[in-house]
Amino acid sequence: MDAKTWVVVGASRGIGLELVKQLLEAGHLVVAAVRNVSSAPKLLHLISLLGAEDKCTVEQCDIRAMKASRIQAATNNGMKLGNVVLNAGVLKYPNRSTEISFLDFALHLHTNTIGPIICAQKLLNLDLDSPPSKIVFISSDSGSTSRFLDFEDGFGAYAASKSALNQMLRHMAAELKRSGPKRCKTVILALHPGEVKTDMSDIELSWEVKDSISPSESVSGMLKVIAEKGENDTGTFWCWDGRSHPW
Repeated sequence: MDAKTWVVVGASRGIGLELVKQLLEAGHLVVAAVRNVSSAPKLLHLISLLGAEDKCTVEQCDIRAMKASRIQAATNNGMKLGNVVLNAGVLKYPNRSTEISFLDFALHLHTNTIGPIICAQKLLNLDLDSPPSKIVFISSDSGSTSRFLDFEDGFGAYAASKSALNQMLRHMAAELKRSGPKRCKTVILALHPGEVKTDMSDIELSWEVKDSISPSESVSGMLKVIAEKGENDTGTFWCWDGRSHPW
C-alpha cells in the first residue's frame, strides 16, 4: 500500500464523499477538505462508520480562499502527498449568457476555475522535494470547446468556467514539464465524471439527461483511470470510463 496521502478537495457530499469512502475502504490515508466542517455531517458520519479516524484528516478550506495550514503542518511533520483530486465546484442554475449577473458569473469562475488552480498551485509548493504524484481536476463534458453541447440551455457560465479550467490545467501540465526534476514528474489530468446523480445535478432541466450513473460507479471508474495514467499522460482529458475526451 502506498503510504502517500490522498487529498480530496470538495469532500462533503456527492462525488467527493464517495471518493473518500472508496479510498478509505481501500486502506489509503486521506485528507478530506471541505468548505465548512460543521456542514459536512455525512463525511464525519462516514469516517466514524468506517472507524477511519486515524486514516482520514478533515481540513476546512474554501476553494475560493485556499488555506492549507493543517496540510502544511502535516507535510512539515513528514506527510507525503500522493494524488490530489480537486472536486469542489458550483452550479447555480440557470446561468445563461443572455441573463447572468456579474456576481453569478464571477461565482462560477472563482469556484470552478480560479479556486482549483490556486489550490493546486499551493499544494504543489508545500514540499518542493516531494510534490504530489498526480493532480486530478474534475472537469465536465460541458467544458469541451470542440464538442459543444448546444442543447445545454442555462449552462453558459458553468460551461465557460470548465473550459477555462481545462485551458489552465493544460498550461499547468506544460509548465511543470519545463520545471525542475521533481515537479516535472507530477501528472496533471482532467476527468469528466459522467452524468452523476448528486445533489448538484438535482435540478429541473429542459432536456433529457441520458446515461445517468451513481457516484459509486463514477468514482470506481475514475480511480481506475487515475491509477492507469502516468507521466506520458499529463495534460490530457479523460472520461470516468476510460475514454479519451476531446478538449
